[in-house]
Amino acid sequence: MARIEIITGSEAAAIAAALARPDVVPAYPITPQTGIIETLSQLIAKGELKNCEFMAVESEHTALAAAVGASQQGARVFTATSSQGLLLMHEITHWASGARLPIVMVNVNRAIGPPWNIWSDETDSLSQRDTGWIQIHCENNQEVFDMTLAAFKIAEHTCLPVMVCMDGFLLSHTKENVTLVTQEQVDVYLPKTKIPHALTCDEPRSVGASGNPEYYFRLKKALARDIGHSPSCVKAAFKKFKKIFGTEYSLVEKYRMEEADIALVTMGSITTIARTSVDMLREKGIKAGIVKLRLFRPLPLAEIKKAVGGAKKIVVLDVNTREIVLDEIKKAVYPKDTPVFGYTVGVGGVETSPEFLASLVEEVNVLDQPKETGSIWRTEKEIVLQIPGSPSTEQPSGSAGLIQPGHRACAGCTASLVMRHVLDAMGPNTEIAMPACCWSIIAGPNPYTPLKVPLMHCAFETAAATASGIKRASIRDGKDINVIAFAGDGGTFDIGLQALSGAAERGEDIIYICYDNEAYMNTGGQRSSSTPFGAVTETTPYPNFKTQQKKNIMKIMAAHGVAYAATASIYHLDDLKKKLQKAKDARGKGLRFLQILAPCNPGWKIAPDQSLRMAFLAIETKTFPLIEYENGKWRITYRPEKKIDLKDYLKVQGRFSKLTQKEIDAIQISINNYWEELEKLEKYF
Repeated sequence: MARIEIITGSEAAAIAAALARPDVVPAYPITPQTGIIETLSQLIAKGELKNCEFMAVESEHTALAAAVGASQQGARVFTATSSQGLLLMHEITHWASGARLPIVMVNVNRAIGPPWNIWSDETDSLSQRDTGWIQIHCENNQEVFDMTLAAFKIAEHTCLPVMVCMDGFLLSHTKENVTLVTQEQVDVYLPKTKIPHALTCDEPRSVGASGNPEYYFRLKKALARDIGHSPSCVKAAFKKFKKIFGTEYSLVEKYRMEEADIALVTMGSITTIARTSVDMLREKGIKAGIVKLRLFRPLPLAEIKKAVGGAKKIVVLDVNTREIVLDEIKKAVYPKDTPVFGYTVGVGGVETSPEFLASLVEEVNVLDQPKETGSIWRTEKEIVLQIPGSPSTEQPSGSAGLIQPGHRACAGCTASLVMRHVLDAMGPNTEIAMPACCWSIIAGPNPYTPLKVPLMHCAFETAAATASGIKRASIRDGKDINVIAFAGDGGTFDIGLQALSGAAERGEDIIYICYDNEAYMNTGGQRSSSTPFGAVTETTPYPNFKTQQKKNIMKIMAAHGVAYAATASIYHLDDLKKKLQKAKDARGKGLRFLQILAPCNPGWKIAPDQSLRMAFLAIETKTFPLIEYENGKWRITYRPEKKIDLKDYLKVQGRFSKLTQKEIDAIQISINNYWEELEKLEKYF
């Protein structure tokens, strides 16, 4: 029997996806999408979602590529993403549609950088409008739940991928009443099917290989034809949805359009605000109504033209940076000469109230034609950007000379200490490239910075590449500066590994600092390949703790033959400072790499005053050996004098608190084996 629960949009999407019984879920964390994959992880851990392969991968590019592989094999596939992650997937979105794969993906709309912004607008999904994906936009959490279910029906009917879009935070993190249907109902609505072109050894075939112009043209023509016909399939899916679940949906939805003189065209959660605006306008005698786009790709031209009806004016709200919806509506109503007015609102999460939207319609009500051909950018409140003065060039005494008070680190954060000591060693003649990580939040919003050196924020996967570009340009300018890529373990071990490997192979003259807190802490503590065996994270919830060993990034860097690589601890400062100086002194010899352990008290589930103690115990229990690789030689730089029980390190941390003695013993064996290996490397290499 259906039941009503108060849940977030992220939970609604995840529960709907679980009810669809997906076979494979490749996932990568990105704010504000993380709630979806975390909820799915929890459902799997609880045994409520069975027979599902959950893949915690190293980048969004891989997430969609894995989805393509699984779908081509005939599996039912679900994934989710947001913002920069969707843009990183862009190449693979074409592979998914071109291969006619029924992948379902929920995109949690979020603004696109730079600068970093985690709040909502729809530029990310709308910029993918021509990739061959069906796009559905949701107004509320009930629609998120229902459209996620419908997406599987649509995808498998059309053999086209479907993207379900909801506004970040406005829906993803806001709780609303949602009617949840039963598994039995969903099984009737979504019987398992298999694409006719699935891979099978019984019928060997090649897919996606090169095609001559005529063959390519024929396939793309067929794809365009089927995308054009897909609205009828969407209607059929909605009709079946009503029959089984009782809720009726249409491609375009109208609100108070009877006798409306002004049609307000909306999409997504802003529609809810606009409904109140229209009610206010009607009370003032202004006959306004709403035409809400639910299906955006392919654009339902006939339905839009019919919904607009006899309106004398059309007002389009663009919650994106490229006036995309305005251009689409002009195309939809052509050749009618109805004036179309465009307003860009809510970009980057700027506040938008019913009164504000009503004021825009009132403005249009007294005009005959738009003042501008494009969309007019408007905000409810005037935005005044206050640029602070340049930081003082006078250096305070002590080791905090290049980092100022006022950053936004958590209490007990050791990553801030890592930055402090790195800059103390490198000096003011330093520039930093920084990808998405905890420190990109610690540094604060533009244009503020707690650092007294230049800091360039860059895309998540590009720290080493961006730093390499800075260094090459500085050489051309005749400047002798220290260029540092400063990244967390997610941006180093996982999504940034390709750029790091390339920079190491080329011998780029940069220093790469990885502050290693052993998970994606910036997005709430999800598994990375730096997460140790046995750790509980948001995507490896108990009892499904991480069962793989931590990636050995030092071996990887040594395999590149880098000039210098070392591990360090924020507690053992003498060792850290010596290694920073060595990295600095090796200027001109190629890439230098430091992996600095930086315990995170929220992620490790320890008290703030225990962060440095954990850094100490990690070294003293040999869990994190202090070593260096220099000129092809390995060396252990610190040997603990007194044996400390491994449980003293593990049991204090909430992420390891439920490990059994057998599991702790397995970790101890792994530690002993690696230490023995290091002793041999030091002796023979």
